[in-house]
Amino acid sequence: SSGINAEYGGAELCENGFFKHNGRPICIDCHDLLKKKKMHICNKCDTPIEDYVLWHLKEPYHPYHFSCQICFKPLDSKIKEKDNTYYCQLCYDTEIQDVCAACKKAIDGRAIKAAEKAWCPEHFVCYACERPLTGEKFMLHEKVPYCQFHFTKLFGVRCFYCDNRSSMQVIKVLNKNYCENHFFCTGCDTLLEEQKSKVIEMDQKPYCRHCYDKFPSDMRRKLLESANAAAKNKKATMKKDKDKKGTMKKKKEEKKKDKDILNATQAAS
Repeated sequence: SSGINAEYGGAELCENGFFKHNGRPICIDCHDLLKKKKMHICNKCDTPIEDYVLWHLKEPYHPYHFSCQICFKPLDSKIKEKDNTYYCQLCYDTEIQDVCAACKKAIDGRAIKAAEKAWCPEHFVCYACERPLTGEKFMLHEKVPYCQFHFTKLFGVRCFYCDNRSSMQVIKVLNKNYCENHFFCTGCDTLLEEQKSKVIEMDQKPYCRHCYDKFPSDMRRKLLESANAAAKNKKATMKKDKDKKGTMKKKKEEKKKDKDILNATQAAS
């Protein structure tokens, strides 16, 4: 019998015995060498890995058995991994790695992403006061981060009732803005709910249905006529704008058609 050949050194193992290394038989000398140098045997080519070990599915490999998923070149010890996909250093730096919107450098580690941008955690700060926003509530304006205080101060909507700016949801009625807690009936100070309450306008002020029913009948009639006239005018304006857009679109199509005919005529001649 020719004996059992070692996966690594090729030595016969019947007489001298062997060890198993990652499920493979190796002679005693090779076992001692691998143990001394703390080396691994590649799961692909069954040879020692003397440099960088790429662990894939808990098995050791030479990096060159894998290719970059962008340029498809064999990988080396500078292999980069993201979402269980491997890349070479160059492709990772230019195509995959996030670049900080503040310092314009590649982010090596955790990145904070907002508004289709990325930041280093230490550079994600309020644009107005430079207060760190990592782990804090922030608001965006034109894809720029602000702390809640400065966003409200600079861009918040002013409430018609309290005259303060708010970054929270507001109620827009009668060309005015109200905090949700400040949308009151002008007649009885009852808090109105935009979706549930029947809001009636009088002199550009909101009233609840209960107060409206207390108005004289002729006043209610005039309010109804005024509301119907306003709705009719709005509908007419919308129709006029729609007709205008349709006319402009038709003229554009006719102009394009004339241009295509002219080009075809010139090409024929």
